[in-house]
Amino acid sequence: MPALKYSKMSSVLTKRYKLMRKFYLLLLFLSTLAFSQEKPAKLGIFGTLEANVGFDLADIIRTNMAQSDYEKSQLPPGKFNYGFTSQIGFQPFNWFALSGGIRYSYIDPNYHLVYAMVQPNFFLGDPKDQDFLYIYGNFGTKINQTAAKDAGFAGLGIGKIEPLNKHFGHKFQLYLEDQVLDGEGNFFIGLSYGVVFLGNKNL
Repeated sequence: MPALKYSKMSSVLTKRYKLMRKFYLLLLFLSTLAFSQEKPAKLGIFGTLEANVGFDLADIIRTNMAQSDYEKSQLPPGKFNYGFTSQIGFQPFNWFALSGGIRYSYIDPNYHLVYAMVQPNFFLGDPKDQDFLYIYGNFGTKINQTAAKDAGFAGLGIGKIEPLNKHFGHKFQLYLEDQVLDGEGNFFIGLSYGVVFLGNKNL
């Protein structure tokens, strides 16, 4: 009986050994195949500094509709806005990156707005390309004291990042954005240009 039990145990161990060997060989093959392929380009950790300018699309309509001085005085401030943005981001996947930071926006002498913001980016095209074309969302909320008690923004846009070398690149963005000041919404169409500091030295 002990000999029979030993024989069965030995047979089980042999089968397990063969199965494990096949499993490790498969892993080795897949690892070799993966490293032999060209790795898609990723931004890794990155930082951006941007300048932006926007134009209030609805301002022309509102101004033409205002009949009296009182109605004109009640119009939301600013036909234009401009400002600066600083963000830090990370691209964990070929198709997605997330960044966040601080944005300063000037609309009117009484409206100097500082926002905390977040920007998810969804990349388009071939991930092996060195140019990064993406669509993005933009969301922010006011964090400073200004004439507006409550302010924020939400928008959509399209952009492109072009690496210039292993450490540095630039980006362009076109966006449509709804800025809300104390419950009053203002739709801006805008452009931004910025520099990108790249953390992935293999681009």
